[in-house]
Amino acid sequence: MATRQNTLRAKTNDGAEAKRKAARRPRAKADGSPPIDRRELILAVATRRFAEYGFEATTVRQIADDVDILSGSLYHHFATKEEILEEIVRDAILQSRDDAQRIAELPLDAEQRFVALLMTELHRLTESQEVYAIAFNERKFFRRSEYFSYLSKAKKDAYEAWSAVLSDGVREGLFHPELDIYLTISTVIRMLNAGADWYKNEDGSQIDAIANYSLDKLLDFYLGYVLRAIRAPTRAGEAIPHPTIEL
Repeated sequence: MATRQNTLRAKTNDGAEAKRKAARRPRAKADGSPPIDRRELILAVATRRFAEYGFEATTVRQIADDVDILSGSLYHHFATKEEILEEIVRDAILQSRDDAQRIAELPLDAEQRFVALLMTELHRLTESQEVYAIAFNERKFFRRSEYFSYLSKAKKDAYEAWSAVLSDGVREGLFHPELDIYLTISTVIRMLNAGADWYKNEDGSQIDAIANYSLDKLLDFYLGYVLRAIRAPTRAGEAIPHPTIEL
């Protein structure tokens, strides 16, 4: 009896997954115009809502209403709201980890590697600001959820790569001998997230004149600000390095 139940459950699960896969395929419209990829539309709407209101404050009904489908229809594409969140942030978080680990192993001195970390992170943040904002803002939720444990580990791995670079800099005499590594990383990441949000979402008002600043100018400001704070006192006036890094 148990075997029959297990077989029936497996068939039911296979059937549900087959329906979701079929629903993911764009369908041609009656007027011959390009098909609507409903799955991508759901992700776009959810990204906007999660970035603006937060994951836990956003409901499946709100996402479905914005996409103009019934809540039940959304489950043909995603089994849970958590699955939507995972689809949005997974690649960004894993990419940040891979970037950090790759840069930490480059044959450069610690300051050049730290600059490369900061440059790459700002580039990623401005490239996909809403996605990275969600990944940053939902970090506590990820830590509470077993479902997202692998992403929490990826974020921890990225932090450890940044930490290793700063530790190398202290040991090499490039950075202040009493540098607080945790506070430095936390401050830099928050600063970059805020800067990317400002850069991508300025409102065009006179007081918010981000249009006068290129991304390179913003980067130079951040590099100068951070390096003045963390460099060894004897190196305060040295030029800022700009290593060439492939993204």
